[in-house]
Amino acid sequence: MRALLKSSFVRQFAGGFALGALGLVVLHPAEAPSRYAPTAPVEAVR
Repeated sequence: MRALLKSSFVRQFAGGFALGALGLVVLHPAEAPSRYAPTAPVEAVR
């Protein structure tokens, strides 16, 4: 188990995961623009 935790594969995987998570946080827009009105009318279909 100790050898697995010290392997370069696990280190690279964890580093890539951390960079990906950081990229999602940094590059995520505060609020995505919407093509639709914020209060679009909803009609029930029966």
